[in-house]
Amino acid sequence: MVLVFTALVVLSAGGQYYNGLANVLAQRTNNIIVLPSIPELPFNLGLDLQGGAHLVYRAEVANIAEGDRDKALESVRDVIERRVNAFGLSEPVVQVNKSLSGEYRVIVELAGVKDVEEAIKQIGETPILEFKEHDQAASEVPTYNATTSEDGTPVVALDLNAGWKNTELTGKYLKRASVQFNPNDGSPEVSLEFDADGSKLFEEITARNIGQPVAIFLDGYPISVPTVNEKITGGQASISGHFNIEEAKLLVTRLNSGALPVPVTLISQKTVEASLGNQSVQSSLLAGLVGLLLVSLFMIAYYRLPGLLAVLSLALYGVTILAIFKALPVWTAIVLVAAIVGLIFYMFHEAKILTGLLVLLFSALGMLLFFYSLQPITLSLAGIAGFILSIGMAVDAHILIFARSWEEIRAGKPVKTAFDEGLRRAWPSIRDGHISTIFTCLILMFFGTSAIQGFGTTLFIGVVISIFSSMVVTHILLMLILGPWADKHTWLLGVSRRVSEENNS
Repeated sequence: MVLVFTALVVLSAGGQYYNGLANVLAQRTNNIIVLPSIPELPFNLGLDLQGGAHLVYRAEVANIAEGDRDKALESVRDVIERRVNAFGLSEPVVQVNKSLSGEYRVIVELAGVKDVEEAIKQIGETPILEFKEHDQAASEVPTYNATTSEDGTPVVALDLNAGWKNTELTGKYLKRASVQFNPNDGSPEVSLEFDADGSKLFEEITARNIGQPVAIFLDGYPISVPTVNEKITGGQASISGHFNIEEAKLLVTRLNSGALPVPVTLISQKTVEASLGNQSVQSSLLAGLVGLLLVSLFMIAYYRLPGLLAVLSLALYGVTILAIFKALPVWTAIVLVAAIVGLIFYMFHEAKILTGLLVLLFSALGMLLFFYSLQPITLSLAGIAGFILSIGMAVDAHILIFARSWEEIRAGKPVKTAFDEGLRRAWPSIRDGHISTIFTCLILMFFGTSAIQGFGTTLFIGVVISIFSSMVVTHILLMLILGPWADKHTWLLGVSRRVSEENNS
């Protein structure tokens, strides 16, 4: 199972290298040996690694009651997230912050965005949909005629200061918008469907304006001024603004994304170049490799053969995490998580340390691990830091097991028995340290901001896999290699023969 598991994670994490090797092999053998290709799963890099845009907006909340401002800003964040997701970006970050002076700001991070100006335009647009009726008390009569806007779209021009008053019906009550076609001339129109409250308002507006025009304004411009022939029930309306199909689709997208309940102003724009992200990746990888090399040298020099096996286990640990960081296919994720949880249960049962509470804990961790295996985890520098920190947790677990095993060997027990007992004795310390770290990770994942969530997520995955690495993989390797010969060559285990013989005598 471990060998099959190893092959699966290596292919998942390094599919591009396998495909490259398969291509070279096919070329050198004149296509006699042709290995099947496998999907290449990419990493999803955050803003600080792949570049993108960092935008800061100031929210104008002067006209909103102080008690309603936090709720209004939450709506702003939700609307902007919906608009940003339309770009197909990986996990865009939208945060709302309040300065010490009481100023509200909305921070938007767009990793991998290609057209920053288009993103700014799309985020900043505030599609304010309003329905206005004739003001009977006004002396002026509303006038309107066809005109053309700057971008060539025909609109209806009105004197906005004469003869019109707002109704309570706005885009706030819009349930959905869709494109439909006029049955008479086939021209595209925008169909509007209001929610229950909006339907009631629309019915009241049309009932009191029979024979009168009702103007539909979008972003302060009248785009349709139909005359009401009868009361309209059911909350259905349509906008026929002489659109072409692209304009109608764009308007539908804007209306469905929702209007910003609070005006926002762009006050800061920073573009992170991809070259800076590449440099950060290279520096992070170099730091991780140097750290892993030093840890490996220490483990082999101090613990010798067990240290070498621990290094092999850590290599599998690293590849497993890299595979999980990618969005795995469902069947791959099921096999990986089932193998991890199944082998943990098997080893803990053999070691006689499996309890009902641990069954529940590992089952819950397995479900969380499966969930994150299916999600494209966005890697940032904070996430890489969590990954590197988890390596330290994995090494620490190995050291605890080896130290306890040394004590058993010095007490005169056979090597194989000593390592079994060392694993059982080390487990309480490993359990307490890892569970407390897992709880901390869960707090960071569910209550932290974006960077903190990334750190907590990668650390959580690393800590769970470190249990599998130290308690299962390394122990299986030890059980496969260690035999009666090890009792005569304890120096290979980091324990001197003299100490072992004196204790045996």
